[in-house]
Amino acid sequence: MDETRWAYIAGFLDGDGSIILQLKPRSDYRFGFQIKATVSFFQGRQGKEVLLWLHQVVGQGRVRERNDSIWEYNIEGWEPVFRFLQRVQPHVIAKRAQVEEAMSLLAEMMATPEPTPEQFLKWAQRVASYQALNYSKKRKYTDEDVRRFLSSKGLLPPP
Repeated sequence: MDETRWAYIAGFLDGDGSIILQLKPRSDYRFGFQIKATVSFFQGRQGKEVLLWLHQVVGQGRVRERNDSIWEYNIEGWEPVFRFLQRVQPHVIAKRAQVEEAMSLLAEMMATPEPTPEQFLKWAQRVASYQALNYSKKRKYTDEDVRRFLSSKGLLPPP
């Protein structure tokens, strides 16, 4: 795909997209939490076609209609999100800080398949800092939840 399309997609991300890093509790994960990465685009019913086009052009993720009649296109996973952000990075303006921090954290996590509990906690702290860049108000889980879990399992000394 040519750079003009990637520039358009970057502008769409700047306006109607979100780059989300969040902590999700997972009982089947070693440290009790997953660090989830998602790029999302949202449109009302009239914008469905542009999301379908975006999905086709990008070639990953999925488009769905939510219960509130909003359409959403999501790309999930560390590697797919990282690859997408690499392509739009040169063109992003409004969300430059989010793109750069998300890419930095994702690159570090992908390069460290077996993190220590201390390293995982540092990543959780970076996720919390990242959420402040997005003006996120709905944080269900924080790095303190991760710290408590790791301490309760004897993986970290108590605070």
